Parts: sequence; C-alpha cells; structure tokens
Amino acid sequence: SQGPAAGDLAAVPVPTLVGVGKLDIADFQDIARRYAAEIPDATLVEFATAAHLVALDAPDELTALLVPFLAR
Repeated sequence: SQGPAAGDLAAVPVPTLVGVGKLDIADFQDIARRYAAEIPDATLVEFATAAHLVALDAPDELTALLVPFLAR
C-alpha cells in the first residue's frame, strides 16, 4: 500500500503535537494552525515567549509539554 499523497494532512495516522512560537512570523503561525486543524488527533501549543526556534527560546516549556506527550 502506498502512503498518503504529498500534503494530505488528514492522512497523518499518529497523535501530533504542533508547536509554534507566538513571536514567530505570521506565515509560520498560520501554517502551524492549519496543520493542527487538518491533522486528526493534533494538538496546537503556542509558546508565548518563543519565536521560530521554540527549543532554544522556551526549552523548559517545550520539555514540560513534550515529555508527557511522548509518554502517552
């Protein structure tokens, strides 16, 4: 069987955590919101103090969300 067509977000079969920095440019915020809306079982997390590099700008907040998400 073949995988999903390129760009078919509705075909993502796993729980997905979509993170975006609230200080990132509007286009990237829009993309993250679209991913979260179109991927089944997706959760959007917006990091208030982060720009594009969430892991560098908000590492503690990212870890606090990522560890329990991965433990599910």
